[in-house]
Amino acid sequence: MKRNIVNFTRGSQLLGHFGFMFASGLKAPLIIAAVLLVGISYWMVTSGLTDHQRYLAGMNLYALFYGFMEFDPTKPVNLDLAGGASMEMAISAVQNFPPVERAMEALWTALRTALAISALLFLPAFIIFYWVAEYFGGRSKESKHERGAQLATLPELKAEITRHNASEQAREMKAELGWRWRLAGQERLAAAGYYQPSKLAGVRYPWRLEQSHAMLIGTTGTGKTVALLEMIDEARRKGQRAVIFDLTGAFIEHFYDASRDVILNPLDARCPQWSVFNDCSTIAEFHSAAEAIVPQDGGGEDQFWVIGARSLFVQSCMQLMKAGTPTNEALAEKLITADLTDVHKLLKGTVAEQLTAPKAARMATSIRAVFNANAEALMLLPKHGPQFSIRDWIKDESARGGIIFISARYVDMSICSKLLTLWMDTAMNTLMSMSRTSDLRVWFMIDELGALHRLPALEKGLQTARNFGGAIVTGIHAFAKLKEVYGENMAMTLSSLARTKLILATADRETATWCSDFIGHRQIRDMEEGYSYGYNNARDAVSLTPRRQIEPLLLPDQFMNLPRLNGYIKFPDGFPAAPVKLIPQSWPSLAEGYIARAFDEPDETGQSYVPRQEPLPSSKPDGTDKNSHGGEVEPAADSDDNEEGVKQSAADQKEFAFREPEEITDVQLPDEPRDKILKDGTVDPATDGPGNSLGKDEQAPSPSPEDDKQQRSDLPDPSDPANKARSLSSLPRDAGRDLREGAVRDEPDRDIGEYDM
Repeated sequence: MKRNIVNFTRGSQLLGHFGFMFASGLKAPLIIAAVLLVGISYWMVTSGLTDHQRYLAGMNLYALFYGFMEFDPTKPVNLDLAGGASMEMAISAVQNFPPVERAMEALWTALRTALAISALLFLPAFIIFYWVAEYFGGRSKESKHERGAQLATLPELKAEITRHNASEQAREMKAELGWRWRLAGQERLAAAGYYQPSKLAGVRYPWRLEQSHAMLIGTTGTGKTVALLEMIDEARRKGQRAVIFDLTGAFIEHFYDASRDVILNPLDARCPQWSVFNDCSTIAEFHSAAEAIVPQDGGGEDQFWVIGARSLFVQSCMQLMKAGTPTNEALAEKLITADLTDVHKLLKGTVAEQLTAPKAARMATSIRAVFNANAEALMLLPKHGPQFSIRDWIKDESARGGIIFISARYVDMSICSKLLTLWMDTAMNTLMSMSRTSDLRVWFMIDELGALHRLPALEKGLQTARNFGGAIVTGIHAFAKLKEVYGENMAMTLSSLARTKLILATADRETATWCSDFIGHRQIRDMEEGYSYGYNNARDAVSLTPRRQIEPLLLPDQFMNLPRLNGYIKFPDGFPAAPVKLIPQSWPSLAEGYIARAFDEPDETGQSYVPRQEPLPSSKPDGTDKNSHGGEVEPAADSDDNEEGVKQSAADQKEFAFREPEEITDVQLPDEPRDKILKDGTVDPATDGPGNSLGKDEQAPSPSPEDDKQQRSDLPDPSDPANKARSLSSLPRDAGRDLREGAVRDEPDRDIGEYDM
């Protein structure tokens, strides 16, 4: 009840206050209207009626007033006539006298005309007054932009870019051709190969800002691929070249031309024969390739295992080049599948020699395991077909309109991602080794940047590729994925280097906030309206107080609630952001997005050989392998017509089969005695330890039946051949455990007192 009374009091005071203020606002127009009406009426009466008519109208008004006051209606009055004569009659009869009636009719006609003229003059003036008052009232409450980012409509942005491009084109063409360039016309200039800005989301780039790079941000299904399809189509029509990362096969399906395009996908039948030696010949180039093959995702300092694996690869490649065998097969045979002793011989005399020293066999095994885990895709590359070099393709500027499609299916990304990263990295590095130019040479389009591992050349490319004719367009789903691959600091660096932004709908608040920061903030001046009221009307008032604040141009929730195919575009160099709407087109299907490749070495059953993801240890004393179901794996039979391929297949199988060590003395679990494990998997009784402390000539007493009962039932029997196999099969798991823990130890820790002084 109390709350209702307070609300009533507040409402009644505000209603009364607003009523008085509204009446005060109308007072001036009403006074003006009255003055206008009186003035026009006086003019119409004086100019439209004769003196005698005005006299008769006056007598009529006098008679009306006399009758209203209920005086004597028979009172005689003398009424002057038009001829100068006079007539006496009762005052009540004046209103019905014909000359008086005609005079009153003329008077009312004049007043009606005056009212109409006043209305014609006053109403437009009042409407203008109302509009001006309403305009100033609204402006007084509007937020006024003082500085910072601005938001424009799409037509306004296009008009501003058109004016800017026309000015820049005139300046550039005048410097080259003089005033005659205007006689050629736009079409002839375009046909002659002169620069014409490309489009992004239907909006032309500002003059030569394609090479400021672009980033397309939006969750799945919002329109990034639609925008890229339009850009690829325009690049194809202009004869521009591109390197495109196609994860879905959509770009290959709509634009692949076998006569001038190349598909780099180790599992696609159209992939040419490629080797790392085709694009690398110096130690610096091999180092760049090693950074792509063995990435260090997530930023931070490189770990020892990553650096060691990279060094192993670089030095092996350099040694193979010196030996005259720069091939993928030689790399697999000499590094990936070779014995550690052979690897050590290959790297003898190089900086990687100590990484493969026999005294540190476990460390060498771990380093090579890191490399093999990342370089497994090299084993899948085609061994037949035409040779292809990314470096030569990038440097060959005579081929117009060619595209390299770097592709893989989602299901193949786990094994192909390092190789795709290497190809994209090689293309960017090659471009930045060419001469400087302001013309656009190659587009780099990456639909989903987070699908690739860390691209070492991406940061350098975003910084300097514009000087060599490179334009990079990347697409991301979420900022979190970019941070996962590149680390938070590097993710912010990459996003800031891509200065053009096309922001579509986002699904998470972090990405939306990130996009809001990209569009920018502005400083505005707001007017806060305050009310005061009291018992005395003199205290009633409305106050406007100015206040300055900084706010985002677009809120994160605006990006999260965008419909699909709707977004905002932001160009650099001070151009305002503007809303855009993508229009999907129906593109013709020109090729298959993916054609599976048959492997090069089929076995006698007709099945293609695929390297196993994980090594399977030998579990039989005779060295034959068993599969996970216990069945023996028979080696493939020799083929007369493909002897070389069978040898390679056998070498590949040798890679993924663990060989039995002759003697392993370095296996030691924490806080356990260091025993020697023989070839058959048993412990050498000659080793010293708590469980084997008897001398050579002493014989341990045989356990009694009671002791056998007290033994744990789950302890393995060393004499059981199956247990011997299990002891050997645990070795790769121990090595993997050591690798995951990040620590490899060649000998146990000892106190300083145990060393010989």
